[in-house]
Amino acid sequence: MGGRTLAVDVRETREVMKLDVIGTVPGAPAPLLGVANLRGTVLAVADARPLLALAPKPTTSGGSAIVLATGGLEAAVPIDGVLGLEWFDEPLPADDVPDGPLKTFAAGLVPRPDGPVILLDAARLLEALRAPWAPAAPEAQP
Repeated sequence: MGGRTLAVDVRETREVMKLDVIGTVPGAPAPLLGVANLRGTVLAVADARPLLALAPKPTTSGGSAIVLATGGLEAAVPIDGVLGLEWFDEPLPADDVPDGPLKTFAAGLVPRPDGPVILLDAARLLEALRAPWAPAAPEAQP
């Protein structure tokens, strides 16, 4: 995504889908791009690129999205493609990830033959994607 190879834990992923049609949501705040139909279920489509400080790319019909689902949240996040599934025992610490937006969402590093890739914390990413349109928590009453 955005010229970077990133990983997500398959346990936090529902599937990869084709974005046939993205329905607009009038007045929706960024990063909500709209909604998509996934076998009869309306699913939010949210762009993670700005949060991850990655190069923007217009989302078009026919593109791919990964459906992240964890912590009671679910959204389709547009991606450039899928390299495949790889087994790993435990991610390496994210200590070597430079400070910045990617480190904020890094759950660790996954070793690969061509170098480690950042394993995204899907729960943290979904919370951040949801934040602009989530209702504010009620204030405590005295």
